[in-house]
Amino acid sequence: MAELTSAHRAALTEVIARCPDRILTQLEMAVAAMPGPRAEAVRLMMAEELQDRQRRDLVFAPLLPLFRERQDGLVGFTLPSRLLGDLWRAAKRNEPELLPQLDRDDDLARMIADRLCNTAAAAVRDHGQKLWPGGTPMARMTLARVLDVAGIARSSVRKLPDWQGRVGAEQAADMKLAFRQAAAIGEDGLDCLMEVYFAHLREGLQVLRLASHAAALGSPSSTLSQGAFAPFVERVLKGVTDRADAIVDFDLSEGPQGVLAFRDRLHWLANALNEFEAVVSPRPDSVWARTLRHQKMRIAVALSERFQMADATVDALLPQEKTTLVGRMTRAVPNLTAELDDAEVEKARLLVGLMATARGPAAVIGCETERRQTAEGLTGRISNWSGEALDRLNKGDVPEGGRLARRRLQVMVDLLQLAGAKDAARTVRRRLASLGASPGISLRSA
Repeated sequence: MAELTSAHRAALTEVIARCPDRILTQLEMAVAAMPGPRAEAVRLMMAEELQDRQRRDLVFAPLLPLFRERQDGLVGFTLPSRLLGDLWRAAKRNEPELLPQLDRDDDLARMIADRLCNTAAAAVRDHGQKLWPGGTPMARMTLARVLDVAGIARSSVRKLPDWQGRVGAEQAADMKLAFRQAAAIGEDGLDCLMEVYFAHLREGLQVLRLASHAAALGSPSSTLSQGAFAPFVERVLKGVTDRADAIVDFDLSEGPQGVLAFRDRLHWLANALNEFEAVVSPRPDSVWARTLRHQKMRIAVALSERFQMADATVDALLPQEKTTLVGRMTRAVPNLTAELDDAEVEKARLLVGLMATARGPAAVIGCETERRQTAEGLTGRISNWSGEALDRLNKGDVPEGGRLARRRLQVMVDLLQLAGAKDAARTVRRRLASLGASPGISLRSA
């Protein structure tokens, strides 16, 4: 069988270059099982591409997180994924003979990797417009400096977890050395090294501790608000403001997924407020402290409004009617023939679930007492209404066998569960089951 033509090779090279790593690995395995010289040629092309990508990832290992969007929503310096391949081609163009040395796991391989990063930095400075046409001049300058500090990051980024807790003498020495080397590269070298560290932190809140330690260990030492690390604190503050905005603007039309997002934002905010208090400790009259107080107040007001809405919405699901006792004496009892409004049921479900998710963060924000009192009031009223309704059902004086009442009681069981009143929910469920109702129907299917 004929070998691959030049046109075939050119086309395959382009296709292989565009394949993601996972797909390329699978394709190589599939082609390996095919017979013939053409299949073998394709397999070798794929193997060479995979080896080249392994070398690329080794060289740019400290910078790879910069080519991915942050998952915590905080602002960071990010690079387009396409740029990684272009930087690699620029880095290896002049010294291809060095590439085989990268396959060794030793100091020489790391030295060559640092050298190739420096080559890529020079290419960005000389041909930045061509390499990254979509980048601004400032972004291209930052990229070049980030490549300059790649070697420092290569030897220190693995120590980031040790720099999050109490910093001992050894950790302090490592931090001082890394930041001193970065500062010696240029006036923005320290900022760019922090940018690399920030990209490696999966949770951006961790940058507060890192920045605090770095500021204290500086020469001379400084507070966070005065030093070079203030911009990273500002990013976390912006994250606080953005999440506070989302909580204030939350609408029930976002549904159950919206409540889950609400919960995640609220818990992140509580952690952020605790971190600021424990790590940053801004002066009470500072801009940071005023910003935190303002956002905390906004969140507290938003939560209080949701608690009140939950209280009113649940009350609407507990209909009452007058019944005569003796003569002209009457009392309110559960109305067991009232129709259920599905929209109101869904609204109550979301609000009670939201109130339950606020447990914990509400204490940090300052409205846990209101949340707890609302939850206790709700569970008490639901339990009392359900108990009286079950008594009436047990007497059998409800029209249609209490079909509407049974469905409403199933709703009450789930509301009690959502509110965290598991014992009360279990009691109502068991009594309802003893009447012949199916205890397996949940609020979501009711």
